Amino acid sequence: MKFFLDSCDINEITEISDYGFIDGVTTDPSSIAKEVSKGSTTEQVISSIIKRVNGEVHIQVVAQDFDTIMAQAMKIHSMGMNVIVKIPATLIGIKAMLKLNDKKVKCSASSVYNTVQAIMSAQNYAEYVSIRTGIIDGNGKDGMELAYSVNETFKNNKFDSRVLVTNISNPEHIVRAGMIGIGAISVPYNLIKTLSSHINTVDDIAKYMEDWNKIPESSRTFFNK
Repeated sequence: MKFFLDSCDINEITEISDYGFIDGVTTDPSSIAKEVSKGSTTEQVISSIIKRVNGEVHIQVVAQDFDTIMAQAMKIHSMGMNVIVKIPATLIGIKAMLKLNDKKVKCSASSVYNTVQAIMSAQNYAEYVSIRTGIIDGNGKDGMELAYSVNETFKNNKFDSRVLVTNISNPEHIVRAGMIGIGAISVPYNLIKTLSSHINTVDDIAKYMEDWNKIPESSRTFFNK
């Protein structure tokens, strides 16, 4: 399962990238707009992310008509071999995925909220199909249940597309994604920072340090050289 950081903040990206467990970064127009509000241009934000990330970078088009989607997708694609073009799973967007596949451009179908959208995107060779589980949960449904349904559909029909679970709001989403064999997840910075925290881990470390510090200084030879 690929593990992406969902962020446009270059400081967050630099910090989490240094831990080594992420496979890339996902972005969206809203997160880019947040960074631009700090004084950068869209070009500066996107370029700095692509240069910093040693892995995939997912960048979304902001057009709704076919010709402009294609033009923006090609611009995004030109930024680097590690860039994935995100396209909302509308009829026009799904059409663009097919045409971009002919040009060897890797696409991710974004804002997928039902299995039919997912199937249509997979039929048109989307590399990823992105399901926003947190949004679906907020609407009173089970986002991970949809992710499971789509993942099973892809396996049964031998689609190459990966399910990408996004808008993750709690660790349970990550656990369930792993258990059902989801292809990729994208996790926000604040959640990642809490994932390895566990009260028993903290207690273990405290007990180890307490016992270690009981050793007389003259006998603590191993780490003192």
